[in-house]
Amino acid sequence: MSISKSIARSAALPILLSFKLDKYFLKKSKRNCCIINFHGVRKSNEGVFNNRHIPEVEFEKIIAYLKNNYSIVSLKDIFSMHKEKKVVKGKTIALTFDDGYINNFEVALPILKKHNVHATFYLISKGLIDQSFFVWPDLVDIIKRYHKEDIAIDNFNFKYPSFYNEELKLSLLNYLKTYGQKTENLVTELSDKLKYYLNVVKESPELIQLVRKEKLIKYANEPLIEYGSHTHSHFNLEYLENDIAEFELKESKRIIEDIIGKRIISLAFPDGSYVNETIGIALKTGYKNIVAVDYRFKENNTNPNLLSRYTISNSTTFESNMLRLAKDFDKYGFN
Repeated sequence: MSISKSIARSAALPILLSFKLDKYFLKKSKRNCCIINFHGVRKSNEGVFNNRHIPEVEFEKIIAYLKNNYSIVSLKDIFSMHKEKKVVKGKTIALTFDDGYINNFEVALPILKKHNVHATFYLISKGLIDQSFFVWPDLVDIIKRYHKEDIAIDNFNFKYPSFYNEELKLSLLNYLKTYGQKTENLVTELSDKLKYYLNVVKESPELIQLVRKEKLIKYANEPLIEYGSHTHSHFNLEYLENDIAEFELKESKRIIEDIIGKRIISLAFPDGSYVNETIGIALKTGYKNIVAVDYRFKENNTNPNLLSRYTISNSTTFESNMLRLAKDFDKYGFN
């Protein structure tokens, strides 16, 4: 980290937050609602190989701050406000968590319950029924952390240590995304070659393990948690044929509904990836409330069933996150 960035994080940003720069940004904002996204919340700093999991202490600071400065409602309620064009006074947010990591249940949920805060947990249904399944971008992060030589795929060389291919102008992660439903096969081939990843899984289970069916059953009736689909296999939907995309959405909905005994109407696109046809497939499949990251097409921001989200960064500080949220509230907000 550069000296200037270090000084900003340790001194400048805390001072700006203490002088209520966040309140200034929010006062200027013309939007009143926003959906916030997290991934995982970790207890330990041991064996960290990716930035998808925010430290527990940092997470609780964020939740306490959000509760003190915003009105936190359920995702279902914030979509109702949006669809019914209700006049919302004050800044209102809903919280979401992608992927269904077990630490969301064991670490994040107790903090949410302590502060009496609603959230939506988006689940990858294959992870519920397949004990060996993991979120494949985690493998890429393990490679970046532990692999010490180039990786060749399809005669393209992804050079260590960045694992970037100049010819394609793509990183290894972004190249794998383009494989659509074949991504899983390629990831399996890579994991078979790179056996060391199994040791990382054993050493850092809270950073990679997803909730399984048996555990989810125990949490099915948590009053503060709404469940949604994050598809069946976590493929980037824009690279799927329509029939495969439809299967991913239908199968996920079916499996989660069978396990928790409740209707699933919420869907989060993995990596915010979709095309316009994907929205139609989702609505036809029975999803009512759909979230992305950014709107991919200009006309999407007029679709009452689709909203963007602001993602909390797990690689910066509490102060930076809260100032950025206030500053970008208009960009990601609505109503």
